[in-house]
Amino acid sequence: MIQSVSVGSSRCLRLKKECYFRPARPRATQKKRSTRIEALEDKIDLIMGQINRSQGSDTSHSTPKSDTSDVIAKKHAHAMPKGRGHTNGTIQRLDIIDAIGKGLVSYDLASELLEEYRKASALFPFVAISETTTVKELRAEKPFLLLCILTVSSFRDDVLLKSLEELLKRYVAEVIIHSAHDAHPPHLETIQGLLVILAGTRQLYQLCRFSHYIHLAIGIINDARMDRPPKYRVPTRLDVGGETDQTEVESGPGPDDSRALIGIFLLNSTNAILMQKTCTFPWSPFIESCAADLSQKCEYPGDQYMIYYVQLQHMLERMNSLTAIGIEGHPDVEQRIRLFRNEVEQYKNQLVVPPTCDVLIATQYHTLELQLCQITLLDKKSNTTPDNFLLSRSDILCHGLASMKRFLEYYYTLPPLLETSFNIINWLEIGFLLAAACKLVIAALDPSLRHNPQVQNLRDALDMSNILEYFINRLDHVAKNCKDMEFSHYSQWLSAAKIWFEKTFQLASLEASKIIATTSGLTSVENGVTGFEGGYGSASGSQLVDPSEGLQIETDVNLNLFGLDFDVTIEELMGNMGGPMAMPSMFDFR
Repeated sequence: MIQSVSVGSSRCLRLKKECYFRPARPRATQKKRSTRIEALEDKIDLIMGQINRSQGSDTSHSTPKSDTSDVIAKKHAHAMPKGRGHTNGTIQRLDIIDAIGKGLVSYDLASELLEEYRKASALFPFVAISETTTVKELRAEKPFLLLCILTVSSFRDDVLLKSLEELLKRYVAEVIIHSAHDAHPPHLETIQGLLVILAGTRQLYQLCRFSHYIHLAIGIINDARMDRPPKYRVPTRLDVGGETDQTEVESGPGPDDSRALIGIFLLNSTNAILMQKTCTFPWSPFIESCAADLSQKCEYPGDQYMIYYVQLQHMLERMNSLTAIGIEGHPDVEQRIRLFRNEVEQYKNQLVVPPTCDVLIATQYHTLELQLCQITLLDKKSNTTPDNFLLSRSDILCHGLASMKRFLEYYYTLPPLLETSFNIINWLEIGFLLAAACKLVIAALDPSLRHNPQVQNLRDALDMSNILEYFINRLDHVAKNCKDMEFSHYSQWLSAAKIWFEKTFQLASLEASKIIATTSGLTSVENGVTGFEGGYGSASGSQLVDPSEGLQIETDVNLNLFGLDFDVTIEELMGNMGGPMAMPSMFDFR
């Protein structure tokens, strides 16, 4: 038995002898188990780094040996959220997405792809990368974001793109979705990476994953409670015996959090409105407050437009809500639409910057204007339109045709190959504008408008057949600059839309001419386009005739594939423009 220093052992006291047992020394505090695990992980990281360098010796660059310890420390800081211990899965997780370590990408190529992303981010400023940030820093601090940037920027190299996408899919499946609760990667980096992938969606097989990735990002935002002010966020765990850190609660969301939040909101809202789906992440006052704060501080050039992005999208959501129960369900809808149009015009006049100062603002604003026309004139059967709308039909048509004409004048000024930097919002809104313009031009053939010179002049000025041909040629030029013809399906969609438009325009002209002839007491229609001059010529290999038993068409184009329904909706007309994430396709190229 060991006793204190001043008192001997019980055995020595009993024998009345001097105690020669030395008092026990205090035992040193045992190191925490987590510290030993960290030391082992550091050794494994060092070994893995040496292995990766030896395997990647054929690449242009590799991680310098002197930087190994620094990279390891940063990797650990990235991998685990604050207040949690490290796990052995950290190393495996980082190894999955290390494209440089696997020899897929050299440092030089990664730097070029990062620089290309910076240029493209001018059109999608919701994941900002500073000019001083290097590939090495992103690789150490935000490896998933780096992988996403490399993936969307490598569209000119199909082999590299497919290899990077395999790493991306594996990481999303094994780490983001199926990892343990305490091993999830940081929320912000995951959302930023998904945002980059979503914005860079171009090919049809990528469009298949759009809905899955957008809802995954929204789910992470909801779980992390990023969609509300920090003071209203409930802690997800309790640190027993620890001190609560109130810094984040008091400081509010960071600028990167705000940008990511706004980006997800715009992606989800635009897709939901234009494709007529349920918006699962709508506008909120908190999102607009984040945008206002970013525009005020203006850390990056794109921050100055954040408030306009959010406000225009909010107006688009409000306008879309009018169609929730149908036009006929609103007895005062015409007055409400007039008030809303005045509000849009007033907002335009109050803008500090013109609507054409930014590509995204330009497409948003003109989409809003044509949406005003769509909900009153398009995408509904003629017999469901209230009679009082006939009085303003010409006014609405003129408004929509003039708006599209202004947008085209702006688009003609854009530099060539700018489409390589377009994001999915740009593609969806431009597709909507072209589809809506086709519908407006056909709607202008209504016999009741044949004596309205303003409508007819705007209709003739908006030569949609030549406009669609211009877009086809422009996108073909863009597609030739990509090895895998990544943008070719957009020009295919435009080609199908052009055929549909020309056929439908001719049929609508014939039908309108019949009505005019009937009301004028005539028994025949001369030249097939009586009362409508300047019609579009038929497509190659097609001929329209009007025999006694109704209209028939002889053509080498399968018109059943493209449809000739005058009441085809905008979503159906856009068809494969949005791929599987769109409504059932009118133009199925498979």
